[in-house]
Amino acid sequence: MMAQTLAGQVLSLAKRQPKKPAVLFKKVSLNYKELADQVIRCGTFLSGLGIQRKDRVLFTALSKPETVVIYLGIQYAGGIAVALDKNASAENAWQIYSDTEASLFVTDRPCGEYMDQMRVFSLRELYAACVEDLQTPAADPSCHLLSYRYPDKEDIAEMIFTTGTTGKPKGVMLSYRAVYQISKNTIDGIGILPEDRVLVPLPLNHSLALRELRGALWQGATVVLQNGFAFAKDLEKNITELGCTGMVTVPASLELVRSQMQDQFAAIIGRLRYMEVGAGSLSVRQRKEFSALLPDTDLNNTWGSSETGGALFTKVHDVAKDPVKIAAIGKPIPGVVIKMLDAEGNALSQTDHEHPGRLSLKGEMVMSGYWNREEATKDALREGWLVTNDLVYSDTDGYVYMLGRADD
Repeated sequence: MMAQTLAGQVLSLAKRQPKKPAVLFKKVSLNYKELADQVIRCGTFLSGLGIQRKDRVLFTALSKPETVVIYLGIQYAGGIAVALDKNASAENAWQIYSDTEASLFVTDRPCGEYMDQMRVFSLRELYAACVEDLQTPAADPSCHLLSYRYPDKEDIAEMIFTTGTTGKPKGVMLSYRAVYQISKNTIDGIGILPEDRVLVPLPLNHSLALRELRGALWQGATVVLQNGFAFAKDLEKNITELGCTGMVTVPASLELVRSQMQDQFAAIIGRLRYMEVGAGSLSVRQRKEFSALLPDTDLNNTWGSSETGGALFTKVHDVAKDPVKIAAIGKPIPGVVIKMLDAEGNALSQTDHEHPGRLSLKGEMVMSGYWNREEATKDALREGWLVTNDLVYSDTDGYVYMLGRADD
């Protein structure tokens, strides 16, 4: 069965809303027509380099529009996109390149002693090829551009490499089915609207950043990229001048922003319609303080992972005044099924603080497995359920509470 894909959605949006801004970064602006044209050209160029269906293609994930183009262009060509941290060492890049048996590494980072062991192509040169001759319509047959072939929904779209608790990189394989469902869960759980301008100041190899990016583009919203949280002035400029209405962040970065902005924090961040905080739970203190400081901003704290995307959602304002629920990590969105397991792997009918269980999840969003990690995959995936090492319990309203790790 053909999959619903983000590349296909961008092509569709380019016809429905061609002039609407899709990706903004500083003075650079790509509308949906321009984004689609560049994705087509990127896919065509990669195909010319010999990239075929299911080939793994690594790329350095800069917080710039070209990363979005290359990420989608790889999938347009039928390849599997593998985003690497922009600060990844040459050794780390080689480790992932060799593990995935990649066909290409798109980067301008120095590769040192591994340069001759990898097929490397300049990211700048690839992107330059994507923007050349944009006056020629992509639909013109004389362009000899690659036609998009929709994949099957179980085909692998991308891999996210995570170290987890072992320190050894593991490639989380996400099918087109999973990517679509993760995007839908993000849209439904957070409430992203087509008219939103979503600020993404996180690295684009980060699972949380990718979730927000995909969700915003799927909705036909506008993504505003920013290179980290180091300078509060950049954040203020993007929110006030570019009219951002949403933002994704992590707890530590939100604290950093508050310390930088001080008494201006509420006035600036309070302009946002919503904010998603993930990759960690806000503390009880933070939930109380931020909900008081930002009464008109919809604060969402999400539990998720590279293996599932966002799965448990907390509307912070809904729990901020409840002395018990304020500590919850969230409750599952429709389409996400959870159960708790005892030490023998049996489902628990009831859990509480004294009798927790290992969190297990099921749904269309669950990964296909770990690349070349058969034992790790068998341990994590059991009859369609993803079994985590998180020790949790739930209450009668469906809220889930975290106690710690089963392997700690």
